[in-house]
Amino acid sequence: MSTATPAQHGMWLTERLGLAGTAYHMPLPVWLDGPLDPARLADACAVAVARHPVLSCAFTERDGDLLLIPAACPPSLVVGDAPEDLTAFVRERTLAPFDLAAGPLIRLDLVPAGPGRHLLLIVAHHLVFDGESKEILLADLATAYSAPDGTASAVAPADGQAAAGPAALLPQAVEHWARAFRAPGEPSLPGLRATTPPGARPGVVVPLALDAVTVRAVAAELGATTFEVVLAGLLTLLDRYGDPAPVIGVDLGTRAADGHDRVGLHVNELPVGVPATDPADPRTGRERVAQVRRLLRETYPLRAVPLSRAVSGLAPRAALTPVSVSYRRRTRPAPVFAGLGTRVEWTAFHHAARNALHVQLLDDPDAAELPVLLHVDPSRLDPADAARIGAHLRILLDGFAQRPDAPLHDLDLVDQSEHDLLAAWNDIGRAVPGPQTLHELVEAGIAARPDAVAVVAADSAMTYAQLDAEAAAVAAQLRDRGIGPGDLVAVCLPRTSRLLPALLGVLRTGAAYLPLDPEHPEARRDGLLADARPAAVLTADGDGVTVLDETMAATDDPAAALPVTGDLATRPTVVGGPAAPGRHEPGLCYVIYTSGSTGRPKGVAVEHRSVVNLLHALPEVVPTGPGDVWLAVASAAFDMSVPELWLPLATGGTVVLATAEQARDGELLLKLLRLTGVTHAHLTPSTWRRLVDAGFAEPGVIAVCGAEALPAPLAVELRSRTKRLVNLYGPTETTVWSTAADLTGDAPVTIGRPLANTTAYVLDAALRPVPHGIVGELCLGGAGVARGYLGRPELTAARFVDTAWGRLYRTGDRVRRLPDGSLEFHGRADDQLKVRGHRIEPGEVEAHLRAAGSVVDAAVTASADGDALVAYIVGAPDPVRLREQLAAGLPGYLVPSVFTLVEQLPRNANGKLDRAALAGLTGTPLVPQALPRPYTGLALQVYEIWREVLGHGEIGPDDDLFDLGGHSLTVTKIAARLRRRLGVDLPLHVFFDTPTINGIVAAADR
Repeated sequence: MSTATPAQHGMWLTERLGLAGTAYHMPLPVWLDGPLDPARLADACAVAVARHPVLSCAFTERDGDLLLIPAACPPSLVVGDAPEDLTAFVRERTLAPFDLAAGPLIRLDLVPAGPGRHLLLIVAHHLVFDGESKEILLADLATAYSAPDGTASAVAPADGQAAAGPAALLPQAVEHWARAFRAPGEPSLPGLRATTPPGARPGVVVPLALDAVTVRAVAAELGATTFEVVLAGLLTLLDRYGDPAPVIGVDLGTRAADGHDRVGLHVNELPVGVPATDPADPRTGRERVAQVRRLLRETYPLRAVPLSRAVSGLAPRAALTPVSVSYRRRTRPAPVFAGLGTRVEWTAFHHAARNALHVQLLDDPDAAELPVLLHVDPSRLDPADAARIGAHLRILLDGFAQRPDAPLHDLDLVDQSEHDLLAAWNDIGRAVPGPQTLHELVEAGIAARPDAVAVVAADSAMTYAQLDAEAAAVAAQLRDRGIGPGDLVAVCLPRTSRLLPALLGVLRTGAAYLPLDPEHPEARRDGLLADARPAAVLTADGDGVTVLDETMAATDDPAAALPVTGDLATRPTVVGGPAAPGRHEPGLCYVIYTSGSTGRPKGVAVEHRSVVNLLHALPEVVPTGPGDVWLAVASAAFDMSVPELWLPLATGGTVVLATAEQARDGELLLKLLRLTGVTHAHLTPSTWRRLVDAGFAEPGVIAVCGAEALPAPLAVELRSRTKRLVNLYGPTETTVWSTAADLTGDAPVTIGRPLANTTAYVLDAALRPVPHGIVGELCLGGAGVARGYLGRPELTAARFVDTAWGRLYRTGDRVRRLPDGSLEFHGRADDQLKVRGHRIEPGEVEAHLRAAGSVVDAAVTASADGDALVAYIVGAPDPVRLREQLAAGLPGYLVPSVFTLVEQLPRNANGKLDRAALAGLTGTPLVPQALPRPYTGLALQVYEIWREVLGHGEIGPDDDLFDLGGHSLTVTKIAARLRRRLGVDLPLHVFFDTPTINGIVAAADR
């Protein structure tokens, strides 16, 4: 009987928690050709097993200590009949469970595999076996089988398990990992899907072959080993994929010098990570290899200390890191069984995946290829994506070989096949027939249906003919003021029937319109007028918009406001000459202002050709035509107003203008929608949320959503309540909408693919394509790209860039392309938070919060000191249940430390979340009900056990066990004492699911 090593204890605990699946089963198929003697092989197996006592053991837990004891029966060779399906036989025996408490932890099967051929299948548990053990055991088997008399004396006995000896190194390891450890987050891998419940799952293997000659040449050139070069390549690959903190779990051998021929578990997985770089970083391949070589040499002396012992707060898991690598260099001669031909499958697969991606390498010094097996969890990563990762690694290592002194970000990563696919996805050119200006497009609709209802507003309805007449009157009066092509006219009108004639009238003069919202603060409107310098301003009578003063005009005769009153068709001309502000190139349609990161709004100048293209492209994804009724809710100063005002008029439909009050009230808006027979509603997710909460369920309505990320739960609700759901995406700078996704059915929530005559590229910071499936910045091109920012040439040059694909707008939005070419939104680049060193995308956390029960809306931000993630929640969730749900789907650092209940989240004038205002919110802290202190009853007894084991005098009822320094050994000791003293026998997973005194007491009470 002996005590298990810390490595064995950690692996055993992972098994007990049900996280390992068959990931620790190690199959070793050996194909034997020739006149095999089964009895002689059985004797050889007995000899080899006897030489390695660990193969005949089982594991038992006594008072929190894990012990190795003799198995109920020793392992022996089982000789069977030929199976009908050898592949199925190998799989079945590999997947067969081991009884850790009874043992033995190795199986040996011999079956016929054809004429003159046998299969010896060895399957051992990793608790007593490792990669090196395969070669050791087979060497012993071959020696024993080949001995003249086949006796045990042919193989000398091996010593027992080597002492791991990590205790003496623990202080040094604690100090090292305090500096070096970074908890791994979700990696950036092409096509990687969201985190699934913890634990190993059925896996698949994707083979890859690297050019061993090339890799060895790189190693020689850079003064490194083959493994160091490959590891440097893998870390660089993660870096280039955009991983915020590239880290890989590495298996390091722990055999002592005198244990080179000892079977057992003599590996320890430890993390090796490098800081992320950006395209401006000059670090080269040579420097990256040297960096990895140094990191490995710093880690290697501490390889015997499990990370869970050196770093507090680490709960057991199936995988230390989402990406891992194992490397073994074959140094022993191939086993020779006397009179037999032998072929060994050294890297046979165990049919499980602990990681999102595991890279297994077996280096045979005499081989021209370096075989690599990529183990993947297909529920998270498609094999095709894994194959592309392998191709990227091969390209990168070729770059190391050919250009070792080139900056890492200058090395190629994307091959020609991906370039070709990108070109195919963007090959969506369409002819745009007919009118080439917005007002001409509307005039065609007027001519086709003059008596149809064009506009319905709170004050009156208007036919196409009436719209035509009133717009003509506005245009005439503007022309009388000298307004014409190249001018900009501000329109500040409420959402009445007068709005659309005014906008159309401006366009008919050849001028462009600048929409202002009369409900916005006067100071903001004045600021926009000062920035835009329009030639005239249209207002309602008595609206109170300040006319332009000398600081805004180029002459002493400022532009006067043109009051829009009474009957537009007979309204008298307003006396006064035009101002002489800046003129604009012909073709400008409108200028709409968006918020600026510096606080100064930006005027986006959009041309007619872009709007006309939008109105031709949208019906391809949002079917619409004569007789359709569109609900218009957006302020005219918000770009969402463009399609909802003009698309119905361009296609013979009707616009229903909601008042500002109706737009804010879900019940009023629903009443208007039903009263007017709306067929198309074009709204933000937050407005849709208000409608759904008010009881919206209209199977005849097409729901069009955009301007914010669409929460998946809301999408599910809308699908069931509407005829069709379309999700649109686009910035103001590319004419409202650039991509579209039809979310009817069970399609995942994405932002879809580009509209006609629009191109979409996912690029890195150096404006190079990222591999498909990797998050990058979305850059948009094509007909929708705006002219630029009004009067801001430097900002225009920074955001509207010339590239090999033409002029592109850099959106600042982070997306990745899915296998079907659609785009998946991953938030704003400038929304990223940094909390305790982790880069966090708030959208990911917010999506999980919204998916939790009783959460209506949510937003997260970092605390002022950057030490905590703070969540603001609308709803009434149970705090304990909420934390459990988040912990089940998110790594610990993504679970907010603080939850605050608020009545509503702050939003700007366009209904978008105002992240800058989150820090100023006040609300009610969401906390679980604490047990009374001092502790009493069962809580007191649990507290005493924790205090004994942890050595802490003061432990709060909601203090996290792992934050207090607990680890896997601690858990088994606490569980054993609870069982022995209190008769409370809790599954071990409870201590990891709810690692607090409150949690343990609640579990015991259940």
